[in-house]
Amino acid sequence: MGPSYKDYYATLGVPKTATEKEIKAAYRKLARKHHPDVNPGNKGAEDKFKEISEAHEVLGDAEKRKKYDQYGEQWKAYSQGGFPSGGPGPGAGGFPGGQRVDFGGAFPGDLSDLFSTLFAEQFRQGGAPGAGGQRGRTVNFGGGDPFASQQPASRDLESELRLTLEEIYHGGTKGVSIQVPTGRYDLDRGGRSTELRRVDVKVPAGVNEGQKIRLAGQGVNGGDVLLTVRLLAHSTFERKGDDLIVDVPVPYTTAALGGEMKVPTIEGKTLTVKLPAGTQSGQQLRLTGKGMPKLKEGGHGDLYARIKITVPKVLSERERTLLTELAGGAS
Repeated sequence: MGPSYKDYYATLGVPKTATEKEIKAAYRKLARKHHPDVNPGNKGAEDKFKEISEAHEVLGDAEKRKKYDQYGEQWKAYSQGGFPSGGPGPGAGGFPGGQRVDFGGAFPGDLSDLFSTLFAEQFRQGGAPGAGGQRGRTVNFGGGDPFASQQPASRDLESELRLTLEEIYHGGTKGVSIQVPTGRYDLDRGGRSTELRRVDVKVPAGVNEGQKIRLAGQGVNGGDVLLTVRLLAHSTFERKGDDLIVDVPVPYTTAALGGEMKVPTIEGKTLTVKLPAGTQSGQQLRLTGKGMPKLKEGGHGDLYARIKITVPKVLSERERTLLTELAGGAS
């Protein structure tokens, strides 16, 4: 495999036969472990989180995963309408390392063969016209681009916008980088080369997973960019529509006798909530208006505190005696 190949299965720690459910479970587990919110200031964890997200972006999408499994390191080239290095074609010119570029149809008559020979000779001498030598080998076809017929004058691009729960809660502007095809052919990777374009995206507070945000005029030759919103896994909260769910550990004595418990909110605050006596594990207490912003209706959803009763692993002698007496009395 080439240096650009990344084993996404190894990144997520799953076999190539893993189901969609297994991939998602592995991603959520690793995302919780390496999320920047859990590891503030840890550059290694941040980089690992990005690798995990990138792997899930491909393996979590059936179409992308199919191309990745079929073409390996060349899957992106096929996705962009290009062909892998070494791919045959009529009138193709040879380059070192199995690199070939098809000039057939780009020039009239036998000129295509002539240009193929000239380009091949230039690369054997360590350079290429308009390509700047071996480093970052690309060919700029300009107005004679033989691939121009494959790309319309303007074209929409699609990508994903990965957001944290906090970013969706607050909304605002987020700077993102998108890959835009250029008029050059990348000889090292195979396929049309791309360039990173930095754009500012206005994120509506409360936007939902799967919704699309359109960036007018940011695509190819005046086309648009469509960004599909993807929610990154959160270590504390689970989103259900406009509502949030958070697990709250409660000592068994407090659950039995009643008392108070501390509930975290997405705003970063902590609320003190009264717990009724006899509360059961798994029971949910609703905190009205403490959930996510409602995108269309205004206002907020609710926050549900899901009770997780905790039992001490080690008991003192007095605790053991009292519990034994209680158990005997109950029988």
